[in-house]
Amino acid sequence: MKDETRRKIDKAVKISLIVAGVILICNDAYWRWHSRSGTPTDNDVNRTVESIQKSNESAGSEIESGRREIEAAEGHVNRTVDAIKRSEEAAHSNARSADELQALISECKGIVENQRELIREVEAANGIGAPEGKEG
Repeated sequence: MKDETRRKIDKAVKISLIVAGVILICNDAYWRWHSRSGTPTDNDVNRTVESIQKSNESAGSEIESGRREIEAAEGHVNRTVDAIKRSEEAAHSNARSADELQALISECKGIVENQRELIREVEAANGIGAPEGKEG
């Protein structure tokens, strides 16, 4: 993501420089073509050049600001990816723990049933216990 963004920024800078160059060349051609008209034309050309320079400076600062915002966004994305990885690891760990608990619960149920059966056998052997039909 970083390289693609930088390529886009570099492309935007190059395009703005090319546009500024073309405008400067056009202004120069215009100035040379109309050089006979004198000072008002020179003043217009100077104002145009200054305007273009200011526009280029403004575009450069906007690009720099955009670059800083992109870097900050990349930091947020990286932190989010790390948080997601940690959450996935915790979820897998919880799933393993739940499976282990389920196996332990099943084992305990089996032990309890075995103990109940043993108690019934001992009571039956000793003549103790609920009459038939009332077991529970």
